Amino acid sequence: MASQFLSFNEQFGGRGNFNIPEDDDDSVIEALKEPMKLRDNWVLWEQVVVEGKTGNYADATRKVVKFSTVQDFWCIWNGLPQPSELLEQKRIMRDQSNGQSVAIDAIMIFKDGIAPEWEDPLNANGGHFQIQLKPTVGGGQIDEYWNNIVLGMVGGTLEPSNMITGIRLVDKLSGPKVQNAIRIELWFTKYFDTNAVNLLRKNFEKCMATKVDGSQSASPPKPDTKQHGSLGKH
Repeated sequence: MASQFLSFNEQFGGRGNFNIPEDDDDSVIEALKEPMKLRDNWVLWEQVVVEGKTGNYADATRKVVKFSTVQDFWCIWNGLPQPSELLEQKRIMRDQSNGQSVAIDAIMIFKDGIAPEWEDPLNANGGHFQIQLKPTVGGGQIDEYWNNIVLGMVGGTLEPSNMITGIRLVDKLSGPKVQNAIRIELWFTKYFDTNAVNLLRKNFEKCMATKVDGSQSASPPKPDTKQHGSLGKH
């Protein structure tokens, strides 16, 4: 039997991969219509390629949409590309209201009120875990790592959740600084709270590597830990 991955790319089976039963019970259907609040409010951001400008991160980042319920999250998530699609296309492109398309360097989800910049007060004294994923890892597996982390973060099950400020999916497959990789960064605050950071790292690794059947990936990547106060760029 082929490996199953938590991927929403139809190439890897999409939602049909999980054999989720339909429930026609009226009470369940009505309950699902009620807003299910998330623990935190979140904002989807994007980092665009700004023509004619280099190194101006603030100019390149912009808010896309806020969300605070499970239903809103899935409405947004269903419209976003999976990392495996980035492997196929080499660029994430987004149509604008003026009819032009713009290239996206990064997709980011951060808690409402926290900017995806290490200069933000809650990020400045923190850091992030990052993993570099080469195309040879496979699109389905990269999707699974990404979806696991995002769902754990947004769902509040990746603990200590109060440490987490946001996440970035960064395109390093193309552009001026090609590394032939997709980079995932989980940002957190209080870098010098060693016990909390170590606990978050342990849970991050476990969450990322969990398979659909509950088992663990054989050889998940080990994240690097970066301190924001020592960085001069994103």
